[in-house]
Amino acid sequence: MKKVFLFFFIFFSSLHVYAQTGIFFQAIARDNTSNPAKDRKLYVQTNIIQSTTTGTIFLTEEHETFTDAFGIFSIMVGSGRRVGGTVTSLSTIDWAKGPYYLNIKIVITPVGVGAGWNYTKEWVDIGTTIFGAVPFALYSANTAKIDDKLNLADTSKMLEPYAKGKAVQVLSTTIGTKLATKDTAAMLAPYAKKTYTDSALLTKMNIFDKSIYAKQIYTDSALLTKLSTTGSAASLTNFPIFNQNTTGNAATADNITATNNRTLTSLSNLNIVGTITTGVWSATTIDIAHGGTGLTKAGLDGQVLSTASDGSLQWVSLTSSTTTHRIGERFGGGIVFYVYDNGKHGLIAATSDQASFVRWGNTNAVNAVRDGINAGMANTERIILVQGSAGDYAAQIAANYQGGGFGDWYLPSKYELNLLFQKKAFVGLFPGFGYWSSNESGNSNAWGQDFADIWGTQFYTNRTQKHSSVRAIRSF
Repeated sequence: MKKVFLFFFIFFSSLHVYAQTGIFFQAIARDNTSNPAKDRKLYVQTNIIQSTTTGTIFLTEEHETFTDAFGIFSIMVGSGRRVGGTVTSLSTIDWAKGPYYLNIKIVITPVGVGAGWNYTKEWVDIGTTIFGAVPFALYSANTAKIDDKLNLADTSKMLEPYAKGKAVQVLSTTIGTKLATKDTAAMLAPYAKKTYTDSALLTKMNIFDKSIYAKQIYTDSALLTKLSTTGSAASLTNFPIFNQNTTGNAATADNITATNNRTLTSLSNLNIVGTITTGVWSATTIDIAHGGTGLTKAGLDGQVLSTASDGSLQWVSLTSSTTTHRIGERFGGGIVFYVYDNGKHGLIAATSDQASFVRWGNTNAVNAVRDGINAGMANTERIILVQGSAGDYAAQIAANYQGGGFGDWYLPSKYELNLLFQKKAFVGLFPGFGYWSSNESGNSNAWGQDFADIWGTQFYTNRTQKHSSVRAIRSF
């Protein structure tokens, strides 16, 4: 039986005209010679998977449908026959707990099928793809019971202070009708003319005491003991940004900057003259209760303080902590087409093809099945280890490339190749029709991707035939 692969479109919507809620899926079925599988009965299995491509299967359905004269078929994900999964229907999925992935498997009924043929033994996995956007209608449907979360009683309680304030405002506008202006003036006349004096206050603080207090500059004796005028100048040599209050004797540290990081392993009495907001030093006077775990060793010149994932402080390179990269940037011997970790890491593509019309390799199984970011490096090494160093196949050609003087170029995985297709406009021209990935498919086929069509269809084909191109990538 001929192998089959799909070119497909996916549309997400809540279609009320179908009297049910679902995700519309339409695709074109073709055989391995690119001929449409027209007017054929299909069995389609859909799997909605949470978090990763190998995560928890939330819903598995089977659908029966037919292709038209062009090989096109359509199904409604969510309206098939449920055969598995952790939820009972599409409407019970909490789309806010994504990401979610859609896996498709398909069986095309052969012409003249025998009585003993069983479609459940013929499934062909055509791949898994992430939902690019949460189906909005399905997501909004989850708010149907919002009254359970914020009912009328909750709303009334929340607005009660506003209602009371509004009532006071209304009262203030109408008080003139309850208490005339002249009545108010008469009532307050004695207080307006009399200066109120608290005799108890005069007993505790007479006029002379107040005069002295107003003119006196308060001095903290404990501070003067720990920080004298001469001592301050000597101890702050390495901390040039230090402002002193011009109206008093107490000193305040607005900013503290070291001229040499090696001096910052400890600093006694810092909690008296300043504040550390991101952590504490190892000085005994700055304890954990003030916001950190302290430093255990001195830093080097060119390093800055950074907070680690466990909340402790650490010295890191100023360059590594601030340098970021962007898509389309010329860097590392090529052009950046993918970034993560706030632009500190990502993938770089060569600016031109390394070869065209080359074979993926021979028919020896190499177990090149890893997929995802940086997976292509492991696949490339596996392929070369099994197939040898003869440089006329895709993985060896990519590994031999030394663009920018770097020697860690490799053949991208399926996932990385698709990322490159999505950002190909930033990289430059891709003259080839199809490009090899580093993922094999059985002993006879390997995965590639069509860079000529607008959808970037991924396909598997005979890996010994010379018909696809090579574009090497590397990571940083």
